[in-house]
Amino acid sequence: MEKGLNRMLMLMSVLIAILAAGVSLGGLFIKGLYHDNPLVIAAWQGNDIVTLYLMVPLMLIALAFLKKSPNLARLFWIGSLWYMIYNYLFYLFGAAFNNFFLLYIAIFTLSVYTMIFALINTNANAISQSFSAQTPVRWISGFMIFFAVLIGTLWIMMALSFVFTGVIPQSIVQTDHPTGVVFATDLSLLIPALLFSAILLWKKAPWGYVLSAIVLVKATAYGLVLLIMSVVTFIKLGLADPFIILWSLLTLGCLLSLIFLLGNLKKRQ
Repeated sequence: MEKGLNRMLMLMSVLIAILAAGVSLGGLFIKGLYHDNPLVIAAWQGNDIVTLYLMVPLMLIALAFLKKSPNLARLFWIGSLWYMIYNYLFYLFGAAFNNFFLLYIAIFTLSVYTMIFALINTNANAISQSFSAQTPVRWISGFMIFFAVLIGTLWIMMALSFVFTGVIPQSIVQTDHPTGVVFATDLSLLIPALLFSAILLWKKAPWGYVLSAIVLVKATAYGLVLLIMSVVTFIKLGLADPFIILWSLLTLGCLLSLIFLLGNLKKRQ
């Protein structure tokens, strides 16, 4: 039964990778696919670049190494699924309706259920025991908490500013979208995931190692998305991102945290 489930999850993951690659290629090379304003289109294309050239290959490589290096490959695999969920949630609720809408639903839904069953089928105790006792869990979890508090506070303050002033935050106005998709997604998914996994890691709970690695894979990748978005926006529109230094520092912090965490995973695992 478990063998059959693993095969099904692998097939679903390959399908996710194929769909994500196709959608990203379309976003980058099909003129007129996106119906959003130029700023948002530049953002989608930044997403598409990272998805196509980093996350799709990462998912496929992780799947290929599940037998040779099961623990490390599993963490990267589920981390890439978490990226797909987070990323395509933006397309579902933030992109103007376009020809790829059903494909966004397919990628998001397949990723959600694949990740759920992948986590159910994950032996957190075995994976956590394969980490070195010298793993710097305190400073890694400390950085994750700092990240969550910083971004959470920033978004909450922007949202509260509207409550007290009635002025819609500029970051929402610029998108020509009526809702705060970024605020909603980060405050409901990103921030809780960072805090929950960081607290478990701080306590050296088995799931802390697993969830922190998954969250950091996604956080590092999406940090790159933000940086690529900033570059594309500057090249196409001449607009400088005022948060680019913050994104750069947070991305670097996520990358270093991921390296120090997974670098303490026993090589035979």
